[in-house]
Amino acid sequence: MNKKIELGQVFTSEYLSKFMINLFSGEITEHSRILDPSMGPNTFLKYFDKSTINPELVSIEIDNSLITSDISQFYDKENRTLIIGNFFDLPLSEKFDFIIENPPYVRQELLLDDNSKEKILNSINLKEKIPSQSNLYVYFLIKSILHLRENGKLITVVYDSWLYSSFGKFLKDFLIKNGIIKSIYHIKNNSFDDALIGATVIEFVKTNSYNKNKIKYFELNNLNILNAKVKLIDSEKLKTYNFNESEIINLEHKIFTTLENLSEKTIHRGISSLANGYFLFDNKKLLEAIPIIKNITKIKSYSIIDEFSYILDLNKDISAKTKLYLDDISNKILLTKGKYKALKESIKINSNWYKIKFKDSGNIIFNYYVRNNIDFILNKSNTYCSDNFYSLQIDEKIYVNFAILNSIFSKLSILIHSRNQGNGLRKVQLYEFKKVPIIDYKKLNKNVTPKLEVLGRELSNSVRCDFHKNEIIKKIDLLLVNEYNKFSNENISIKDLKNDIKRFINKKEDND
Repeated sequence: MNKKIELGQVFTSEYLSKFMINLFSGEITEHSRILDPSMGPNTFLKYFDKSTINPELVSIEIDNSLITSDISQFYDKENRTLIIGNFFDLPLSEKFDFIIENPPYVRQELLLDDNSKEKILNSINLKEKIPSQSNLYVYFLIKSILHLRENGKLITVVYDSWLYSSFGKFLKDFLIKNGIIKSIYHIKNNSFDDALIGATVIEFVKTNSYNKNKIKYFELNNLNILNAKVKLIDSEKLKTYNFNESEIINLEHKIFTTLENLSEKTIHRGISSLANGYFLFDNKKLLEAIPIIKNITKIKSYSIIDEFSYILDLNKDISAKTKLYLDDISNKILLTKGKYKALKESIKINSNWYKIKFKDSGNIIFNYYVRNNIDFILNKSNTYCSDNFYSLQIDEKIYVNFAILNSIFSKLSILIHSRNQGNGLRKVQLYEFKKVPIIDYKKLNKNVTPKLEVLGRELSNSVRCDFHKNEIIKKIDLLLVNEYNKFSNENISIKDLKNDIKRFINKKEDND
C-alpha cells in the first residue's frame, strides 16, 4: 500500500493553515503550550518563527521521512520539542493550552500496525464505546481533547464525513459533552491541494462546565470567508441537524417514503471481486465467467440489455484451464508490492482463496458515484452487479416507481444525501441511500399513477443520453410537482427545483 495512503496523509495548504493559525494567534502568551500531534511538513507551527512571542511548541510526527533539515533546525531551539513517534504513545498527563492539527484520514478497516484499534483504544482509555466505523481522525480528535487543559482550545481541519455519518453522531456528542464548539467552517470545495474532499475547520474550547451555546456554522464553496453563508445552530440540536438541506422542498412531508421502505428486499451493494484485474473481464475469457454489470458508462439505455462484463464464479467445479489460470495469478498477486495484503494472507492459508461471495441482484440498480446523470436503471433479468452499484427489489407498480425514481424530486433527494468528492463528483453512502426520501405513489391521485406507468415504460426503453428522455422526465416532473403542490399547499416549479440542484453540482442547468 502507498505509504501516504497507509498513514492517511493529506497536507494542509498554506492558505488554510494561515486561516487556522489566525483563529487563536491573538490568545497566545509566552506561557502558552501548543501541540501539533500530526506535524507533517510543519505547516502550522512554522509561523511562530516570525512571532514576537515565544510559546512552548511541541510537535509529533510518525513519518521520519518528512523531517527535513529546516524542520530539524526549527525545533533545535529553546522551548521547542519534536517527537518522532506516534501520537497515541503520548501520555494523557501531557496537557496543552492550544492544539492545532490536520489529523490523518484512514478508514476503520485499514487501522493496522502503529494505528491498530487496540493500541488506540488503550491510549485513549475512554469509557464510552467509540463506533467501530470511525475514521482514524475521530480517535485523533478525542485524544486531542483529552490533552487540553481547562479552557484550552483545539483548532482542527477534518474530512466533513462527521457531519453526515453514523460515527459522526458520536463525535458530535463527545464534543458537546466536553466543551463548546464555537465555530464550524464547512469548506465544500478545494479545501486540500491533494484530496478532492470537503472539509471542516472546527474551533473547540474544552470546559467542564455545562454550556448551551449556538454554534456559528459557516458554509463555504471555497476558502473565501467573505462569501460564507452563516447560520447559528443550537449545540443541543447538532446531532440531528441536516447539513444538506433543500431550500425548496420539505422532505419530511408525508407524501414521501424512503428507499428502504420501497424495496422488497434489503438494499445492498453488489458483488466485490477479490482483485478486479484478475477476476473481472470484458468478455467471457474462461468457462466459469458469468455476466455482471460493472461499468455505468457502458449502460446506454435505462434498461440493461447486453452491457455486461464478466466475473469468475468459482464456487463449483473448476476446469483445468481455469486451475492453471488461478495458479498463475496467485503467484502474480504474491509478487505484487504494496497491494492485496489481505488477499495474500488468504492465498497462503486458504486453498479456496479464490471463491467470491455472490449476492442476488435486484430489478433496479443505482451507481452511487454521481455527477450530472443520477439515473436508476431497470435490471429486468436481475443480472449480478458489481459493488459500485446499490441494488433494490421493487415488485409493486414497478414502472410507476421507476418513473418516480428518475424524477427531479429523487435527483434532488439523492444529492441532499450525498457527499462532495470534488470536481463535481458526489458519493452516496449505503446507510444514507436507504434513508433517501422518495415520493410515495400511494399518496398520489389515482388518475396520476396510470400516466406514470406509461411514462415509466417509455423511459425504460429510452437512451440515457438522448434528448427524448428529457421530454419523458419533464412530463414525469410536471405530474409530480403538481401533486406535491396540492399535498403541501405550496407553489414550487421545476425551475425552483433545478435552482436548488445547482447548489450541489457544478453545472448550469437548462432554464426550461
